Amino acid sequence: MEAIILAGGLGTRLQHISKHTPKSMALIKGRPFLAYQLDALIAQGVNRFILSIGYKSEQIRAYFKNEYRKCEIIYAVEEELLGTGGAIINAMQLSTSQHVVVANGDSLVVNNLKEQYAFHIKNSANVTLALKEMKNFERYGTVDLDEFNQILHFNEKKPVKEGLINVGVYIFDKEKILDQTWPKKFSIERDFFEDKVSEFKLYGWETTGYFLDIGIPIDFEKAQTEIGTFMHIDSSWTLFLDRDGVINKKRDNDYVKCLDELILFPSALEAIADLTPLFDKIVIVTNQQGIGKGLMTETDLKSVHEEVLKEVERYGGHIDKIYFAPQLAKEQSKMRKPEIGMAIQAKKDFPSIEFDKSIMVGDSISDMQFGDKAGMTNVYIHPVKHDEYYTVDSLATFSKTISSLKQN
Repeated sequence: MEAIILAGGLGTRLQHISKHTPKSMALIKGRPFLAYQLDALIAQGVNRFILSIGYKSEQIRAYFKNEYRKCEIIYAVEEELLGTGGAIINAMQLSTSQHVVVANGDSLVVNNLKEQYAFHIKNSANVTLALKEMKNFERYGTVDLDEFNQILHFNEKKPVKEGLINVGVYIFDKEKILDQTWPKKFSIERDFFEDKVSEFKLYGWETTGYFLDIGIPIDFEKAQTEIGTFMHIDSSWTLFLDRDGVINKKRDNDYVKCLDELILFPSALEAIADLTPLFDKIVIVTNQQGIGKGLMTETDLKSVHEEVLKEVERYGGHIDKIYFAPQLAKEQSKMRKPEIGMAIQAKKDFPSIEFDKSIMVGDSISDMQFGDKAGMTNVYIHPVKHDEYYTVDSLATFSKTISSLKQN
């Protein structure tokens, strides 16, 4: 497959981050965003790229040259800003395929492109847009489909509880598009999709894959972890999980002292089942000073943990081992988080564990400090975004993000 990438954006909203570079060259963990995008498209079957470039284009040429991972790269240069539509028409002059993929240069989409392509051909579509269902948003307009997934209408941006959005990956029937007369400068979204939806066969392909638009600072920051780290997770990685507040309901100012007090989150059990095939090992590390206070015994805790393991298995997941620290906080034990004694013990038990290829998921700052000290990547479960740590609202949300990145 052949793909055009619209990589000529100015990156106006990211000026404080990439003031002297094109937006597509903004660095994610030391690599240009465009490199991650090319990687994702190659994994989806693309083997030839046409990069539509303009602003600071020499930086893109110098970095990628004419080949990337054995895939040919050619350049369609915008001598002046042409808008997304003008840039696509300009780049299509260099295309050798009848049906060509087009991707926005500021979004990463992990999509089953081969299925989208087959859907496009089956429906004899003029353009097939990748769409994704989103919830509680106002940043994007929505798309209405008929029962056959033909696009009926594009809706303006407004607060929406749930809807399908355009994620910026298209497949065009090149001949149908080039047969038309277009202005030199125009917006593909506004002047074609929205204004001419009734004149062309536009179809929507629904994807459940990963999508992130780095166009605003908060999502660019999110990309550092999700794209910079999570994309590289493979079956050699280890997942460390806190217990209370992550897998089961936390008891305020108390401890889960017996089975009757254990309330597991079904969504967390489902998440562990989804995460199990993605990681080499999954272990739980939990502080349990209720034992040190004499409020419960290790036998009580063993019963609780046996139930946790049983329910995880019942949902289809697997926990390799549970580590606990019974010491009181005032003892300042090396085993108790934020110290990393439990991580060290896990590595002794499972020598394949590498802390720089490990994720720590927890709902307290001591969990994050534990991850920091061990050199892990942290995921903080909290309803409010933390300034320092990558934050999600639940283990389920983390699992959905990881799973969506692994759809190829």
